[in-house]
Amino acid sequence: MATMRERTTKKMYDLWSWIYNWTFGALVRSRQKRAVQQLPLKPGDWVLDLGVGTGLTLKHYPKDVTVVGMDLSHGMLNKARILCEKKGYDHIQLVRGDGMSPPFTEQSFDHMIMCHTVTVVSDPVQLLNWAARLIKPGGRIVLANHFRSTNRVMSWFEKWTNPFWVKIGWRSDVALEEVLEGVDLHFEYHFKPKLMDLWQIVCLTNEADEMDATSETTPSKPKTTSPSFKPVGSLLAS
Repeated sequence: MATMRERTTKKMYDLWSWIYNWTFGALVRSRQKRAVQQLPLKPGDWVLDLGVGTGLTLKHYPKDVTVVGMDLSHGMLNKARILCEKKGYDHIQLVRGDGMSPPFTEQSFDHMIMCHTVTVVSDPVQLLNWAARLIKPGGRIVLANHFRSTNRVMSWFEKWTNPFWVKIGWRSDVALEEVLEGVDLHFEYHFKPKLMDLWQIVCLTNEADEMDATSETTPSKPKTTSPSFKPVGSLLAS
């Protein structure tokens, strides 16, 4: 089975960064907006945008939340940095890091989003288990991604062509139900932004059953401290 490796993925996306916004990025812009809209954001919240890439999601966040955009690729992150400087996004922080070993302490964020990230890592289950540990109880994790079709013919085709897609940067054989089986997260809902869409948006919650019944209507207090970064392997750029 062809799979991803972080070492080669980083090199691939350093190259992709030069044309990403005019190729694959152009196909997913509207879906990224819909994904951000699924986050129940409140003033003062901290959000981790894991796999921020060239920063196409960043314009959709309100300026009263703090967004930490993380990516493994220097090239992709540099494009995001240029965008932030051009637009004056002072509520955005950029970090280079590996989703398989993120440079943050547990429960550092209120919510998390991953756009087209689950299928570019070596272990999607490990990625989501890390996500569950990084967000606070009741926090939401939103995925915008392609997952293997439930149609038998289409599923066979996606598995058969997977080696080709891996060579250019992502997997086509990842099944949503198989990933969620190994993850301690509550499944909320999923939908396709368009009727005949290859991508879908999935919403998960950390410890949803233990949330206080009033938490949805009680605004959280603005935070005055930032997430803790591990001293090894993190590179922060604002």
